[in-house]
Amino acid sequence: MINFKLDISYDGTDFFGWQIQKNKRSVQGDITAALVQITSNCKINIIGSGRTDTGVHANHQIANVKIDTLMSPVNIKNAINSNTTSDIYINSCEFVDDDFNSRFNALKREYIYYINKEYSPVKRKYTWHIKFNEINNKLLDQSAKIIIGNHDFSSFCKASSLKENNGCFIFESEWIFGNNEMQYRIVANRFLHHMVRFLVGTMIEVGRGRISVDKFKKLLLNNKYDNLIVKSPPQALFLNNVFYDK
Repeated sequence: MINFKLDISYDGTDFFGWQIQKNKRSVQGDITAALVQITSNCKINIIGSGRTDTGVHANHQIANVKIDTLMSPVNIKNAINSNTTSDIYINSCEFVDDDFNSRFNALKREYIYYINKEYSPVKRKYTWHIKFNEINNKLLDQSAKIIIGNHDFSSFCKASSLKENNGCFIFESEWIFGNNEMQYRIVANRFLHHMVRFLVGTMIEVGRGRISVDKFKKLLLNNKYDNLIVKSPPQALFLNNVFYDK
C-alpha cells in the first residue's frame, strides 16, 4: 500500500461539503468514486485535512489515501482529473511516508472570506455582497485582533458539534480592505463547525455598530448572547491552505 498526498481545489457550489454522505454529493465521495474506478478497489479511504461545509470552496484542500498500485503520482493525478467533473481538480499528487496523515499532521489551516461592495452576478457564488458604507473598518480590525491567541470558541460553532474541548489557537486574524472588496483571513491550528462563518458574520455586525467590541470580546469568554451571533453565507469562504512541518 502506497500513501499518496493529494492537493485538491474545488468549487463547493454543488457539493454538500467535503465529507462523504449517503445520497448526497460530496467532494470526498466524488474522488473516492474516481479512485474506485481507476484502481478497481472498493476499499478506498481518503483522509482529508478537515471538513468544509456545504457550498464552501477550497484552493488547497489536502488529503491522503493509501492505494495498492504501480501507478506514479502523476498518473494518479491525471486519472482522477479525467474521472471527476470540472468542479474538482487535483493540483498535485506525491508519495509521502506511510505514517503521514493529512488531518493529524496538519499544523495550521488558513481560510479566506471574500466580501464585495458591488453586486456581481459573476461573483455571486464566491463572495458575500454587502454595503461598505455601513461598515467601520477600525471596529473590524479591533475585533480581528481580539481573537488572536488561544480561546474557547463554543459561542462560535454549531451547537450540535460542541465537544469537551472547543479551544482553538489563532495564529493570524486580519481584515484586508480594498476599494470594492475586502477579505477576512484567519490561520488557526483547528476550526470548529461553522466557526469562520460565525466569526465573520458577527464581526460584520460589530463593524455596523450593532454589537459593541466589548460584547464581542465577552463571547470569547463563553458568555453567550445567542441573539448576537450571526452566521455569514457559505459561498464566500475558501479553505486556502494547509500547513505541515515538511
